[in-house]
Amino acid sequence: MFAPGDFASKPIDPLKPRRKGNYIGAPAVFALEMACQQICEAYTSGQHYAGLYLVGSCLERPNWRDVDVRLIMDDAQFTREFPDAGPVDHGRWEFDPKWLLLTISISAHLSKLTGLPIDFQFQPQSHANARHHGRRNALGMHFAKGT
Repeated sequence: MFAPGDFASKPIDPLKPRRKGNYIGAPAVFALEMACQQICEAYTSGQHYAGLYLVGSCLERPNWRDVDVRLIMDDAQFTREFPDAGPVDHGRWEFDPKWLLLTISISAHLSKLTGLPIDFQFQPQSHANARHHGRRNALGMHFAKGT
């Protein structure tokens, strides 16, 4: 059982900045969520992948420069998708023509749909986990309807 006052609101310190889930704002973040559902569907049909995430400065502060979206793929899936990109433990895939074409195209597509400056990238899971330790907010999720 809960004790009286368990859910009492705590006083708000007006001098302390409020931490938010993200600093993008509505409705742009809702448009991003909808657009990312299509990307998730395109990359999850019967395959394992780690997920599509909102990362970077828009999760930390209101003066973000761009909106970082990462499709983190299982290393084996990343290698299948980008076979000429080199080993996943190097960042050489950023010079791979297919990686560049898809990354730039999806960035432009998401930017057009949302009006946001999107920096979309594919990343292998081992690289993302080893080098990027900030927050990740899942994007493009679907919820099953109850029966």
